[in-house]
Amino acid sequence: MNKSLFQEKGFTLIEQLLIVMIFSILLSIIGGKVPNILESAEAKKQVNLLKQDLQLASYTAFIKKTRVTVEFHPPNVSYQVIEQNSEQIIASNPHKKGTIKQSTFQKGLHFNKNGHPNSGGSLIVQFGSQIYKLTIYLGSGRIHVQKQ
Repeated sequence: MNKSLFQEKGFTLIEQLLIVMIFSILLSIIGGKVPNILESAEAKKQVNLLKQDLQLASYTAFIKKTRVTVEFHPPNVSYQVIEQNSEQIIASNPHKKGTIKQSTFQKGLHFNKNGHPNSGGSLIVQFGSQIYKLTIYLGSGRIHVQKQ
């Protein structure tokens, strides 16, 4: 019975320590990138939400044949989309983590009855280390998002 215990093959202590060391190195590499990945995903989510709300403002102005205003509340990426006839808030986002770094829309952005913006311009927003530039084109109202 004692002979069978000594004949069984298994990992030595050095082999086990080597495996643990390799796993710890891999986890430290992966663990360092997880916060950046999460920050990037949150930034993309917030920028896409802003783009969709701007498109909603344009579509609402066109469909209801009314003027729609997007009021930005700097320095945070906080805004409200308001239908002018009924003063109804269509969409809002009181986001506190992001900041508006630069904006050419001093008094907000207005969409006329045809769904076109009253002026073209850009909005630069930052979420953590992620910076995005949203460009709204005059006439078409098309919105272009670019990571800086």
